Amino acid sequence: ILIVIDVLSKYAWALPLKSKNGNDVAAALSKILLEDERNLQTDRRKEFYNTTFVKTQRTNPATYLLKDYQGKPIADGFYEHELQRVSNPDIYLVEKILRKRGNKVYVKWLGMDSSHNSWIDETNVL
Repeated sequence: ILIVIDVLSKYAWALPLKSKNGNDVAAALSKILLEDERNLQTDRRKEFYNTTFVKTQRTNPATYLLKDYQGKPIADGFYEHELQRVSNPDIYLVEKILRKRGNKVYVKWLGMDSSHNSWIDETNVL
């Protein structure tokens, strides 16, 4: 059982844990912190100093870790207010056509580095 006490208000939570490993403690504490943000004071045991728990604390408020289409991380993370929905998620802008071979063109995508350059059908370019 994970017991959390707010020392200022004397409000307490008790959550059942399957084990005291870092993942279980981090998940239980995330539930509590999402309910109401508070300062955290621990008893300095090792379950509060593992990588999963530390990552959980760093992402309060929630941050989004994004990856590009090659699976590489984009920056460190974004807050929700920094993101925006797109109306046409399947449309990408071509910066320029680099080469042409038959009915295929080698394109550089706008806003992406050269590792994303790719061959596409000429009919897909408007």
